[in-house]
Amino acid sequence: MKSFLIICLFAFALVFTGCENNEPETAVLVTEEVKNLTAFSAESGGEIIAEGPYEVLSRGICWSKIQNPTLSDSVTVDNDGLSSFTNNILYLNANQTYYVRAFLISSHDTLYGNQVEFTTPDYILFNPELKYGTVTDIDGNEYKTITIGTQTWMAENLKVTRFRNGEAIANETDLNKWGSFQITTSAWCWYNNDVSNKQVYGALYNWYAASDPRNIAPEGWHVSSAEDWQTLAQYLGGGEGYSSFHHADGNRLKETTTAHWRRQLDFNRLASNNTGFTALAGGKVASPPSGFMDLGHGWAYFWTSTGTWDGSTCCYVGSSISLDALQPNCRGFNVRCVKD
Repeated sequence: MKSFLIICLFAFALVFTGCENNEPETAVLVTEEVKNLTAFSAESGGEIIAEGPYEVLSRGICWSKIQNPTLSDSVTVDNDGLSSFTNNILYLNANQTYYVRAFLISSHDTLYGNQVEFTTPDYILFNPELKYGTVTDIDGNEYKTITIGTQTWMAENLKVTRFRNGEAIANETDLNKWGSFQITTSAWCWYNNDVSNKQVYGALYNWYAASDPRNIAPEGWHVSSAEDWQTLAQYLGGGEGYSSFHHADGNRLKETTTAHWRRQLDFNRLASNNTGFTALAGGKVASPPSGFMDLGHGWAYFWTSTGTWDGSTCCYVGSSISLDALQPNCRGFNVRCVKD
């Protein structure tokens, strides 16, 4: 009887040990923070923390515009193994939020890491077939420049916050001061008072800033005048003087993507930007209830330095070009500069 009991206990121990050996080892997968982020690509990866031997058949990252991406979404596969790994995330869209998770496939399950959220930066699509120059303002902002006919223009909207002499331009964030005639001195703001709009859209200025004798343009440049725009319109197929705007083709000035011209009846298909001017629909600002409006819509609005007896002159760029000499001085528009 005693021998039989010993045999039973030994058999049970063998069975228990066998079950214990068949238990899969555990692992924790941590998704790396995104790095080397551009408008179209990024990098992420994972770190595998395993208790004991752990067989990894495949590993990598998956990403999507929707939360909790899986292997059915976009995937980059890395080699097997337990070491940390990093993968490229390619073919992204600019100014878009994505979600990424590391994954691993073992012999017995699929494991996902924590979710990491990231947003690609915005960008400007210049004409790659043209040669651009550069100019730098007093704040250190560098702008692309382009020669069109007899003129050299900035190919980006001005974003300076100081006059040429170093004095600060007032940063006016109170919407009640825009378009309500409460302000009669130079002012600027970012669209939506959001500094993330600076790099692509530049600043919005009132006419007092655009025409201030202290000059917001870099040394050797000036804020474009109505006459400068007439010269440009004439180059684009217009006539003489103000009639130059009747037949000028604004599509030759417009950036060719829909990212910054979202509300176009032709989906911006007619835009060529063959001049390199790269106009963006950067919006405008007026007093409430209007406030900030028209970002990505219909027209690009630019102050000129030219004033009139009952307002100031603004240039509209869309599929055509036009001048409006009756704009209230206190509204906020973008500014382009021309080389002296």
